[in-house]
Amino acid sequence: MKKESISKEIEWFCTQAVTEGLLTRESCVMVIEAIEENNLAVELNIFVQVVKDNQLCKQPDKLDACIQKAREMAKFFPGPPANSVFADLADAAPAPQPAAAPASPAPSAVPRNVASPDWTQGWPRLADAEGMSRDSARELLNAFLHKAREVGCSDVHISAGAVPFVRRYKFLQLLTEQGVISAKAAENLNLSALNEERLTRFEKNHDLDYGYNISESDRYRTNVELHRLGISGSYRVIDTHIKRIDELGFPDPSIIEKLTSYNQGLILVAGPAGSGKSTTLAAMVDHINRTRRDHIVTVEDPIEVVFHPNKCNITQRELGTHTRSFANALRASLREDPDIIVIGEMRDLETVEMAVHASETGHLVIGTLHTNSAPETMNRILDMFPVNQQSQIRAMVSESLKAVLCQQLVSNKEENGVVMVPEILLGTLAVSNLIREGKTFQLESTMQTSKNIGMITMEQSHFDLYMAGKRSYAQTEPLIRNRDLLRQMQANEAGLGQSAAADSAAAAPKKKRGWF
Repeated sequence: MKKESISKEIEWFCTQAVTEGLLTRESCVMVIEAIEENNLAVELNIFVQVVKDNQLCKQPDKLDACIQKAREMAKFFPGPPANSVFADLADAAPAPQPAAAPASPAPSAVPRNVASPDWTQGWPRLADAEGMSRDSARELLNAFLHKAREVGCSDVHISAGAVPFVRRYKFLQLLTEQGVISAKAAENLNLSALNEERLTRFEKNHDLDYGYNISESDRYRTNVELHRLGISGSYRVIDTHIKRIDELGFPDPSIIEKLTSYNQGLILVAGPAGSGKSTTLAAMVDHINRTRRDHIVTVEDPIEVVFHPNKCNITQRELGTHTRSFANALRASLREDPDIIVIGEMRDLETVEMAVHASETGHLVIGTLHTNSAPETMNRILDMFPVNQQSQIRAMVSESLKAVLCQQLVSNKEENGVVMVPEILLGTLAVSNLIREGKTFQLESTMQTSKNIGMITMEQSHFDLYMAGKRSYAQTEPLIRNRDLLRQMQANEAGLGQSAAADSAAAAPKKKRGWF
């Protein structure tokens, strides 16, 4: 095995995999030697594919996390891992060093960019808040949030004992020039936006969710909490522009528009935190507001997008300010003559039960959940109910379900923006039968075979984004399990196109050791 064959990504990956017991050092060496014998470049994608194809790892599902970590470590740290499994090779054949080469600084415990991008410059200095009055601290906080909105950040974090950091296009960036925020400065900043009622609630519970409204077009979803080092605040920037459905990134926006035309039923918008659920929800409500003549009732925690009546009348209620809980608001909404009920988050059994009943009694109910796939969403809904109600709730959901829209937000190819990755499950007769019979594990295969009517899996969406040039091979490959899709990606990467994928596979080098 040649030392020069081992890239930084390979070295970080092998060290991590061996440390976690997923691979042995010997198997790593054998894979690299086999790739070398076939005159192929020793790349991480090829290395992992050989490991998976030949079942060298008993827990292949854990390799994807190692891939991501290896790429991050190779990107941020200049040298090899301190506990590299190939350290003996480095000792046997040390790389030549310039005579007067300066010693490399020890890597930080937190990965940081070597050169900070331009947009990280010119932020208001938060450390100045330590000796400020409440009004001055609020003005400083507002200026900091305005800067975040200006440069395209989605989240701002101001925490005692830590450097301020922001999330931009799904990546976290430390604002290292700010320095560590003291406990007093963090307290002045994060509590400056609270009125007396909210301050009392925070002092009682030591955490608080609320909407911070600098103006109607300048709003932030905020959480303030007390932790070991002091007070921390997290601020989600709420986009003032309500996107239209055809701007979201769904492959066929007309399918989503059709869902908003139903008079009754249940539509679930699912995804992890920060996946754009609120944006999709707002786009659907806005479309209904422009195309129907109905009464819309929303229950949110807190209110994010403010809607102005167009053709519809819209009643927006906020937890803590206008109602005590989602369940209470839902129960009351049934006496308010609504046509559409929008639930900001379906958190508990009572809320889910009320939503399902409302969808059966002549209302269109749109709600969100924190789940990662459409089948998982259905399992989450059904598993909330006691065993003795399972058959009843399966029958109710199978009749009322119109669609599950599961989504993720990922960085684009250039990493200067985000794209949505959707998964769509429609409430067809086949889907209803699977839910009624408790066979939710078959929903993924149903989505795969129903692409012609608008269903799509998350994996297929990742593949489509790559083929459309919106995501790179390195970003997409760890997320694809289907070998046919992988072969098409490899052929496309080689410049052969999808039609030549079969020819590419036929022309592959002769297998060595049964690994290729």
